[in-house]
Amino acid sequence: MKAIVICALLLAACTPATTRPSFAPVPEALHAVINASPADVTQTAQALLAADSIALHFVSLRDAFLETQEFAGTHRVRLWADPDVPGKTRVTIEAVYRPMADPSRTPRDLERAAPPGSPGQLRAEQLLAALKDKLGVTTY
Repeated sequence: MKAIVICALLLAACTPATTRPSFAPVPEALHAVINASPADVTQTAQALLAADSIALHFVSLRDAFLETQEFAGTHRVRLWADPDVPGKTRVTIEAVYRPMADPSRTPRDLERAAPPGSPGQLRAEQLLAALKDKLGVTTY
């Protein structure tokens, strides 16, 4: 009986739910390996964006994901931070925009990779550069 209770508690503690979106980043997303844990990378990115007056729509330190609100029109930045080797994190930053509004489609269906030189792409590049400067970067 005790074993059943322990198993039930362990199963209840492990949830497959995540607050990350069900979609993957756009292929044009920026990538780097940062010298910090996923939660630290996410928290640092949150602070950097807040200091730059970019409002955040969603942040999860547990799932190492953040998403900004729309800025400069319809641009948005998302960050995924995934564990690499101990003490390092694979960071993916996507910059997207919505060229049109269509209530019959999901917002993700309408998003496109932000073009080079656009406000979204520039902000993503600045965020990645600031993370590299503040936390350090690994090159393979």
